[in-house]
Amino acid sequence: MRTRLVGVAAATAAAALVLVGCSNGGATPTETGSASEEEQSEIETAAANADPHAPEVDTLRAALWQGPISAQFFIANDIAQENYGLSLTSDWMTDANVGRAQLAAGEIELTPGSPYGAVQLIQGGTDTVIVAGNYISQPGEVMVFALPGSGIESVADLAGKTIAMTSVAGVHPNRIRLEIQKAGGDPNSLTVVASQYGEMAAQLNSGVVDAVSVAAFALANIKKDAPDAVKIFDLGEGPYAGRPENVWSTTRAFYLAHPNAIAAFQCSIAEAGKLANEGPAMVDFMKNVLEWPQAVIDVALPPISAEGPIPLDKLQADWDEEVALNGSQPFDVSTILVPWPTNC
Repeated sequence: MRTRLVGVAAATAAAALVLVGCSNGGATPTETGSASEEEQSEIETAAANADPHAPEVDTLRAALWQGPISAQFFIANDIAQENYGLSLTSDWMTDANVGRAQLAAGEIELTPGSPYGAVQLIQGGTDTVIVAGNYISQPGEVMVFALPGSGIESVADLAGKTIAMTSVAGVHPNRIRLEIQKAGGDPNSLTVVASQYGEMAAQLNSGVVDAVSVAAFALANIKKDAPDAVKIFDLGEGPYAGRPENVWSTTRAFYLAHPNAIAAFQCSIAEAGKLANEGPAMVDFMKNVLEWPQAVIDVALPPISAEGPIPLDKLQADWDEEVALNGSQPFDVSTILVPWPTNC
């Protein structure tokens, strides 16, 4: 498995590439916000005839997050090679826009991201389909912290406040804004600033931000440098639990030309998800690929990797919230979902 880090300069260029709407061709979504019936029929026909044991290419390339959620992909590489003669290679990415732009440019065939991000790719001009799930939202995975005495005791108190997050827009900011709205507050009064996990404790302590949103694997930073910080909200609890936090996407053009290879990927990624969830393979990935010290591994909350088809109701939920909160165009996400193979 080959990996290298895609740097900040690449992320900046990638973001620009996405914003100008690079496209891999294909028809545009319908006015109601979905793939057309003709496009759906093409995908369904290709999927019905796909043979995972006869991939059209011998390698699929992806951009990955450098964290536990990528264990599924690394494990899948071994399965794909052994069962289907298919290799999975990857580069690390530091920004979701990197993967999106590389996919649009044809530099990679697969990128992980939220279903929300897949719809954004389509609306930005890249004809995208979702082929599989990556990991599932769970309690304790991403949490919001504030300092005692700040007056912030629940997510409702974030109205009019500033929070540091790794992304200023997307699924997680939407969930916080939605909870503010449910409590009767103004969701647009929340200010979100982009930050890295290593910087958040200092920003919280100095008062630059009122709260921080931290993934479980980065909690050590908060506990060490802001030990008094208290959890006020869990982004994976209640209605948010069980949603596909990340999915694997490719372009429609690539899928229609390589349905067998994608079917082999689907079969491999599902089996890899089961192995990742059993534990030992995930620990091995953290230790030998991420090179985490044992002390970090011992307190890490492993992601729940997807083990098969994505439930449609869970797939749709995040975009419906985007529509409700921000007035984005409604979109039926199920119309860009590639059917699951039955002949693995």
